Amino acid sequence: MGLREKLIEYEEAAGKRFSVTMTAESGEGTELIIENCRCVKSCDDNFIVLSVSGMDIRISGTPLVIENFGIGSLKITGKVHSLTFEEN
Repeated sequence: MGLREKLIEYEEAAGKRFSVTMTAESGEGTELIIENCRCVKSCDDNFIVLSVSGMDIRISGTPLVIENFGIGSLKITGKVHSLTFEEN
């Protein structure tokens, strides 16, 4: 089972929805938009941990910048190296 299928299964079991949208421009960094983000657990230039609907999303990259934190959504820019999803 791939990551997409695992996330869909988790979403259905928990009854909660979240989304991660990632876009990349050639020669530029990456933009991540995370919906239904509950909180930022930790943050520095190279590593961000977010709490999202019973899961933690761990983002590593250089340099990572939180550009917008609104009600339930978060925008992160920078060169993303990896995303890891872990259950709380």
